[in-house]
Amino acid sequence: MRIRTTVAAALLLVGATACTGGGAVDGEASSPAPTSTTAAKALTLGSGRHWKDIDGDGSYIAATTAALTYTQPVKGVHLPDGLADFPDPEWAVLEVRTCADADSTNVIVAQSPWTLRLADGTRVKPLGLSGYGVPAPAYPVSGAAVGPGDCLRGKLTFGLARGSRPDRIVYDVERRPAVTWAVPRS
Repeated sequence: MRIRTTVAAALLLVGATACTGGGAVDGEASSPAPTSTTAAKALTLGSGRHWKDIDGDGSYIAATTAALTYTQPVKGVHLPDGLADFPDPEWAVLEVRTCADADSTNVIVAQSPWTLRLADGTRVKPLGLSGYGVPAPAYPVSGAAVGPGDCLRGKLTFGLARGSRPDRIVYDVERRPAVTWAVPRS
């Protein structure tokens, strides 16, 4: 449990500092983004959302972020049940990709902006682990730079209550509208 708390604290710190700026979002003046994830239509798995922003140091950043596949339950995940927020969890894996624009500065990516939303509005965070029985390749836990014109693809592992299934995948970065993808029923 101590490892999970330490990882969660590190993720909060990274999420608060990675790729946030005060500039434009998709060419529009920025303002505080609405927190509702139902305002925009959910994308389908495999599709991406292009975004652009001004980083904290004033540099231009832009990329396309995509949720590619979602698998639940996942066989072959060997993790202690105590890593999940639920007893006797069922493991799920989300594969995602971020591609930085050729004219962008480095885009910092991490697991912290990704969550699964359950029908009751509850959000489940990824475990924030790499290795230790997590399906590979793992998406960076605490942040990695994606250079101009380059892509980074990887998997995030979630622990869910048995019998539950999310209805949305949510990518929510501070100062940008949240992006959602619909989770297929099976």
